[in-house]
Amino acid sequence: GKFASNQLQSIKIEDLLERNPIVINNNQIRAQIKGKRVLVTGAAGSIGSEIVRQVLSFEPAKLVMVDQAETPLHTIGLEVEAIKGATIIHSVIVDIRNRTALEKIYKLYRPQMVYHAAAYKHVPLVESNPAEGVMNNVFGTLNIARAAQASGVGHFVLISTDKAVRPTNVMGATKRMAELVLQALAASHRLRFTAPDGTHSAEVANHTLFAMVRFGNVLDSSGSV
Repeated sequence: GKFASNQLQSIKIEDLLERNPIVINNNQIRAQIKGKRVLVTGAAGSIGSEIVRQVLSFEPAKLVMVDQAETPLHTIGLEVEAIKGATIIHSVIVDIRNRTALEKIYKLYRPQMVYHAAAYKHVPLVESNPAEGVMNNVFGTLNIARAAQASGVGHFVLISTDKAVRPTNVMGATKRMAELVLQALAASHRLRFTAPDGTHSAEVANHTLFAMVRFGNVLDSSGSV
């Protein structure tokens, strides 16, 4: 019944996963990103900022960090400026619900790859503010994805959540709707875009490859246990 100090063991983070760690093919990822123009939404968040760090390690030509939170965006901007190497960094404050502003960003920076991590993700807050959750997670995703298609982005990755699987809360439902939005856009071979003021429209071919990944409770992310 006694406990001795030599029974203590060092705990590795892998011990908490209850599965084997996923091995990533870094050479394949580097080939996709190196020398490319990459845009990350939600870049100031705990998940988005880690995507920024990982993308930067693969030496993109340009990295555009998009977020509506000024101070966190400034903070991650200072961090990456110190380690950016030859990569050109742009920090852009914008709300993804602003379709016109997003279209201007795409025209200015011409990203080739987009990682879309911007979302309201805290279940209790979205539960008590459902309209804002829908506007940001669903319509914000629609805006950023349609702008990507219109500008000919090659690859678009949505960071979704395991709560989108048979959702039992508003947050999960909004992320599932965001997934369905991308599936619908991916199924379109030709796309018609109309200017926000309705003055003109144009039809373009759909060359954007959409992908989605569902994250669980990401270790050390904001709000994780």
